[in-house]
Amino acid sequence: MKKSNKVIALNGIGRDRSPGQRILGECRDQLEEGLSAWLRDVATPVSEELFVLADSTRERIKQTRYLDLRADIEKDWPHLIEAFRRELAAEATRCLSKTSQNNTNQEAPLEVPDFEGLTLVADEDLSENIVIREFAAQLSETCNTELYALDRRVAALLGQDEPVDRTNPLSPPIICQALTDACAALGSDAEDRLLLLRRLERHLHLALPPIYQRINARLVERGILPDLKRNFRRSSAIAGASATAAANVAPASATAANASPTSSTQLGGEGILGALQRLVQARSANPGLPGSMANEGVIEQTGTSGPASPPSSGPTIDAAALSHMFFVSLDELQHQPIGMTDNVPVNCVRAVRESEAARQIGHLESVTIDIVAMLFDFIFDDRDIPPAIKALVSRLQIPVLKVAMLDHDFFSDRQHPARRFLSSISGIAVRWGSAVDETDPFYCKLAELVEQIQNQFETDVKVFGTALVELDAFVDQRENEEESTALTATDLVIRHEQEATAWERAQHAVQTFWVRPLPALIEAFVSDHWIYALQKVALEHDVDSPAWKSARGAMEDLDWSIQPKKSQGDRLKLISLLPRLLSQLNRGLDSIDANPAQRRAFFDELVECHAAALKGETAGLPIANAKAAPQEADLTPPPSSDQEGDLLVTRSIDNGLQVEEIILVGASPIWRADDREAFARVEALKRGDWLEFRQEDGSSSRERLNWISPQRGILVFSNHRSAKAISISPEALARQLRDGNAAIVNGTPLFERALSGVLESLNAAA
Repeated sequence: MKKSNKVIALNGIGRDRSPGQRILGECRDQLEEGLSAWLRDVATPVSEELFVLADSTRERIKQTRYLDLRADIEKDWPHLIEAFRRELAAEATRCLSKTSQNNTNQEAPLEVPDFEGLTLVADEDLSENIVIREFAAQLSETCNTELYALDRRVAALLGQDEPVDRTNPLSPPIICQALTDACAALGSDAEDRLLLLRRLERHLHLALPPIYQRINARLVERGILPDLKRNFRRSSAIAGASATAAANVAPASATAANASPTSSTQLGGEGILGALQRLVQARSANPGLPGSMANEGVIEQTGTSGPASPPSSGPTIDAAALSHMFFVSLDELQHQPIGMTDNVPVNCVRAVRESEAARQIGHLESVTIDIVAMLFDFIFDDRDIPPAIKALVSRLQIPVLKVAMLDHDFFSDRQHPARRFLSSISGIAVRWGSAVDETDPFYCKLAELVEQIQNQFETDVKVFGTALVELDAFVDQRENEEESTALTATDLVIRHEQEATAWERAQHAVQTFWVRPLPALIEAFVSDHWIYALQKVALEHDVDSPAWKSARGAMEDLDWSIQPKKSQGDRLKLISLLPRLLSQLNRGLDSIDANPAQRRAFFDELVECHAAALKGETAGLPIANAKAAPQEADLTPPPSSDQEGDLLVTRSIDNGLQVEEIILVGASPIWRADDREAFARVEALKRGDWLEFRQEDGSSSRERLNWISPQRGILVFSNHRSAKAISISPEALARQLRDGNAAIVNGTPLFERALSGVLESLNAAA
């Protein structure tokens, strides 16, 4: 069989396994060992993450699920690793078996489908399949560079000219399916398996690329396509960084072309690369389209099917000189000031597109310019970005264009330093809302770094990486300083929660005690004084402690002590009880700083009651009305169904920090549909999210969620711009969200939003 360009058929015919199969088996063993070692190491961080999730949730069911899964991991993780090794080998074998069948049966016979065999798929199975596909697609994106080489080397080992979809037994889908099947070793249900897969996903994105790199290195040592290159190369030699720019387009576009529309949308970079390739092909086939060039030889495609570009009819132009001239024109434009029109920056990339230098470049470059221009159109049209931030971003137009033209991985690699720096701008801009204070330290630092990139960037993207490191360090330092503000507010909320819980316990104890008519003296003492003493004890002692039981018992002893004593034994018991009882009552009154005059009056009357009781008489005290037994939840009567309730706002100063506490009182327990939707949004909030609170005067402020109380769900917000914190109950926040007085800020980075917009536009136009 004839093979193309250094592809050697390693598979032989016969009963023994071929050299290609043996080498592929060695690679599978290497993958298995690498992933097994990773699984052993990842157990501890995954277990810690589940503990944090359990600690941060207020839902008992979720908390139990997290803790149970954590216990299963600590107990049965070695079984999962062994199951994974078995499942990975089985999945790889099935993949190779299908590949062998496809190679021996090129034309499958026409079969009539057996519709009787069709069955409905359970919702949990469907969800699991979707998660596996998404997991595998994202891993493929992360390992794009490594998989490009690995797919082709595996194809060579299998005796194929080119990689065929789903024939690589080392690919991410095989790994993801094996991981999913292995999770069943923990005895978990589908929901637990999905939860565990989500925890493993982030770690595997970091671990898998180095494993693939080692496998590729092993294959190179064995002489399997050692000189493998990308399908695209640049003829010009501008700056060494551009040598691999267009090379990344072919494999990425192939992946995007085979992906479903859903996955293309999820993998924005891959979708952009696919659209980029389609546009290049369209312009190559139709020279009259915008962006067609005079010299078709600037970008040379090698190893691709289809007709070659027609030769230029005009004089030959040196490609390297053309690229150099174009980048010189970009350098000049990069240092020019950016104009504004109606408070919106001018899109300089579109001006580049119309320049004379841009008319002479290749199809790939011209399409790249169009896509970058669209990106900045979406950024400048985004209403959530303040004008001052748009002005900062506009100064990065030419540097970003140069990055995109030098390295097309910029579109697909979420970890690209230029892309991460653009995303970090969103993380800072979210702090201000529509009004940006240009004296704010964050804005000043951001402006300084943008200026640094604009002045220093030529072709080395390390400038973006350096700026990103500096910005991250600055943000970390400032956020650490903000922690003191959040900590003060958090301590205050915790203290208030503890006081509220202690008060509820004291109320419950009093109402449980007071279930029959009592003398007015006892009723007044308990309701005016002793309930507060009980709260003090409850703050420091749990419900089973001797101190709490003694404080509750004091009420019973006090009531018994004033009852008439008819027997000698009761009189002796009272005489023995009084010193301890009076001492305990005095200590309780001391703890709440009781009014001395009220205390003296109470004890004077109590002495008379005890004297009468010893004589077997009553002191003639009036009897108070009995209290009803307490309810399990709210002790206040339920309001009518038409009561909306009121937001009660209290403000206090604690260590120089103004704390605004907001609760909802008097609201009906009947929830409307939009109330339930608002509560769901509150439940979904996590630390680090931003909300915008609107005031009655029309002003607004953005606050960052710093803490959620695990006991009552109280949320604490703060912002570095003021010495103020907001403590708000979940019910109050849900009401504000429902009424439009609070809004959750979109946390998607501006570049990602713009990239999604470009992808949707390109897909709509396709």
